[in-house]
Amino acid sequence: MIKLYLYGLLLICNSFLYVNTSFSSTIVSHKAYYDLEFLINETPSVVDGGSGKSSFLLEKQCKGWALKETFAITFNLNNKENSKNFSIFSSFEDFTAQNFSFEHLDKYDFEKEKFYSGYVKKNKNLLAGMIFDKKNEKLSYNEDILFPTEHLKILLENAKKNINFHTAKVFFGSDKDNLVKIVSTFIGKKINTDVSLENDLLKKQVWPIQLSFYDLNQKKPDPKTKVIAYVDENGIAHSYTVDYGSYKMKGNLVKVEKVSKLKC
Repeated sequence: MIKLYLYGLLLICNSFLYVNTSFSSTIVSHKAYYDLEFLINETPSVVDGGSGKSSFLLEKQCKGWALKETFAITFNLNNKENSKNFSIFSSFEDFTAQNFSFEHLDKYDFEKEKFYSGYVKKNKNLLAGMIFDKKNEKLSYNEDILFPTEHLKILLENAKKNINFHTAKVFFGSDKDNLVKIVSTFIGKKINTDVSLENDLLKKQVWPIQLSFYDLNQKKPDPKTKVIAYVDENGIAHSYTVDYGSYKMKGNLVKVEKVSKLKC
């Protein structure tokens, strides 16, 4: 199975400046669309090429943040066959960063459809909840783990203080076998965007943000996934590149839409 580790990444990237209105008052709920292209292999891989599309919806609701990501990708395999992959990941985090729910659907050409959902609640350093699959399993972590938006707020404070590096354990819920990731982040100085779309939501400059994702208990020093994203002050990722180790996938922004504000 070819896994996609973009879930959670786009929550970090597309909403990088979304959660702190004192830092920027122009942030809006939005939906962004990306064309995905396969980049050249750096090491031998079962994947020879591929392309696809993704969409990202981030919406400020009455009690918290709602996220929905979709991916439709066709991989060209080195045995001359193609593998079509379709995934949807949705999550909700309340404003207090005490409750987080999630669900994930995967469809593959050569494997059975997979679906799971779950929730976790936080009480100081204790994170506990349930995951619902073919059977119900309890989740429990007794250590300092952040939720995605909670993580964002820390990155924002660091950005304002010119603190470039940060590492934290974050519960994303997007990988059933590794629900918690260690995320190491580097925030660079603003540069001019190379996106030529005409849209009032898009800014002319972006922050380069580099993220390295590690499994919670992995022994090897190299990250499982590395990402570079270019994000503007409206919280929109103009492009991103995901390095899976054996191959890379790039997302290019092709369209962005404003989402109407909910009445609460």
